[in-house]
Amino acid sequence: MHSPKTGSYANSAFQLYSVASERLMARIPDTVSFEEASVLPLSISTAAAGLYLPEYLGLPCPTPGSRTLAGTILIWGGASSVGATAIQLAAASGLRIVSTASTPNHELVRSLGASVVFNYRSDSLVENLVNELKKRELVGIFDAIAEEESFIPIKTTIEHLQKTVRVVSVLPYNHPTERFNPKFISSYGIAYPPNERISETIWGEFVTEGLVSGRLQAKPDPVIVGPGLEELQKALDLQKAGVSAKKLVITL
Repeated sequence: MHSPKTGSYANSAFQLYSVASERLMARIPDTVSFEEASVLPLSISTAAAGLYLPEYLGLPCPTPGSRTLAGTILIWGGASSVGATAIQLAAASGLRIVSTASTPNHELVRSLGASVVFNYRSDSLVENLVNELKKRELVGIFDAIAEEESFIPIKTTIEHLQKTVRVVSVLPYNHPTERFNPKFISSYGIAYPPNERISETIWGEFVTEGLVSGRLQAKPDPVIVGPGLEELQKALDLQKAGVSAKKLVITL
């Protein structure tokens, strides 16, 4: 909830119809179910903020048609919901994408727009990343996992590259160094001045068109845990046990 008001239930959670800013909404095409669409809202706003807000990576927003930029971006965790959406937005912006995922999810991540995908469990991961990221200008790193398993290899990769690179992450990092200081992504800024044009471009123009044309897919696929709030604990237990390339969804 943003800017809560005492005694007002308009923005309360778990409602059949929720109140949202018109700058953060898009029409769902008939070809996309509500369950599929539920995968996208958090991931779109988070990915768009990290990629396009000037205080983060500050990259150019997608434009109609195709465009190719010179730069490469590393998106860590390409099979996660935020990572999958970040790949698709970055691809629509014309960037070359290097990503990480477990081996069974490589095909999915490539289908979303990644040019190269590495197994994050590989012993040669850092070496492979350094060799790949040296080929072109590295415009930034987007960490969609933001745990020690991602922070440490990203930090080591940057040290081997011997350059300062902008890094954004979905959770804060508490041990910054001169070269490695990830910025924690807050998505609110895309809808408010002076950057409201980002939400207008992404939510107002790209999302619906992308879903219709196939430039944007609701990935990873939703898994319906069950109907009703009584299924929330089951969903939390499943999430805690570990979910890969799936988005757990409760229907109301």
